[in-house]
Amino acid sequence: MLGTIWSGLWALDTWVIAGLSAVLHWLSGWPWAVLWVAQAPWWAGAAGVLGGVLLALRLPWSLRALGLPLLLPVLLWQALPPPAGQFELLAADIGQGNAVLVRTAHHALEYDAGPRFSSESDAGQRVMVPLLRALDVRLDTVLLSHRDSDHVGGAPAVLMMQPQARLISSIERDNTLQALRPATRCIVGQHWQWDGVDFDILHPQAADYDLVKKTNAMSCVLRISNGQQTALLVGDIEQPQEAQLVQSPTAPRLRADVLLVPHHGSKSSSSDLFLDAVQPRIALVQSGYRNRYGHPHGPVLVRYAEHRAKVVDTPHCGAMTWQSWRADSVQCQRDVDRRYWHHQMADVAVAP
Repeated sequence: MLGTIWSGLWALDTWVIAGLSAVLHWLSGWPWAVLWVAQAPWWAGAAGVLGGVLLALRLPWSLRALGLPLLLPVLLWQALPPPAGQFELLAADIGQGNAVLVRTAHHALEYDAGPRFSSESDAGQRVMVPLLRALDVRLDTVLLSHRDSDHVGGAPAVLMMQPQARLISSIERDNTLQALRPATRCIVGQHWQWDGVDFDILHPQAADYDLVKKTNAMSCVLRISNGQQTALLVGDIEQPQEAQLVQSPTAPRLRADVLLVPHHGSKSSSSDLFLDAVQPRIALVQSGYRNRYGHPHGPVLVRYAEHRAKVVDTPHCGAMTWQSWRADSVQCQRDVDRRYWHHQMADVAVAP
C-alpha cells in the first residue's frame, strides 16, 4: 500500500515476498508439513465443524476444550479394509481407460492409472490421487498393463504420491516412466500372496518382449483369487492373445467370477473362445461416456449376454466396487451418491 505513495518501496516489497516464499518452501519440506487423512462420513465432519467453532469462540477454556474430542473422529477416521482372506476391486470412473484399485486386508495394488486428458490434466491427479487420499491407501504395487496413454496417462501423479510402491509393467526400457520408477517386467509365472489372496501374472511370456511389437498384445494379465472368488484383469489383450491364453498351460486358471472386459469392449477382443474359458458372472467395462470408439460394441455385449454374464459399465454405474465376500453384486457409485441433478442414462437392452 505504501508503494502507491512512493514507487521505490516496490523493490522492498519484492524482497520481502521472495524471502517469505523461501521460508515457506523450506517449511514445506518438513515432515508432517501436510497431513492427509481419510475422508470421514458426514456425521464426523459435522462434529469436526462444531469442535472448530467451540475452539474459536471466546469462551472459558473449560468450554472451548470440549471442541478437541469433537475433532478426533475427523482426524482418526479409517475406511474399513477388506476382511482377512478377502479382496476388493474398485474400478474408478476415469473415462476412456483403465484404473482399478485392488485392496486386501493390509495391502493395495493399482492396476493401470487412467488416461491423460491434456498436458496439464490426467486421471492420476484428478481421480486416482484424490481417491487414494480419501481412502488413506498406501500402495504396495502399481501395475501398468502396457504403455498406451489411456492406461499410463495418470501414472506419474500416482507414482509421485506413492514413492514406496514398486512398479510392474510391460513398458519398454526407454519409456519416460522408467525415470520416475524403474519397472519390473511382468512375465507369466510371477506370483505373490497378500493376506491369503493370490496374485498371478498370466501374460505376457518372456519371449514376447523380443517378438511382439503391438502394444495391446503386451498387456499384463493379472489373476487375483482367494480360492473361492477370482478376478481377471486383462488390459487391452485382443483375440490372438486370448487364444494364446486359452491354449497355454495356465488355461485352467482363466476361470473367473469377475472379468475386466478386454480393451474396453472392443470388437477385437472378448472372443467366444475366451469367454468359454473364463465364464465370467460379472463383466466390468471401463469406458468413456459416448467415447469416439463406440466401446463397448454391440456384438461384444451380445456375446456376454449369450454367456450369461452381467455387464456393468462406468457410464451407467460410475465407479464400480466389487467385493469377494459379496460376490453377487456390484456397488455403483451413481446409485450410492445419487442426486436429482445427475444425468440418468437409460439402460441399453441387448438381445441374446
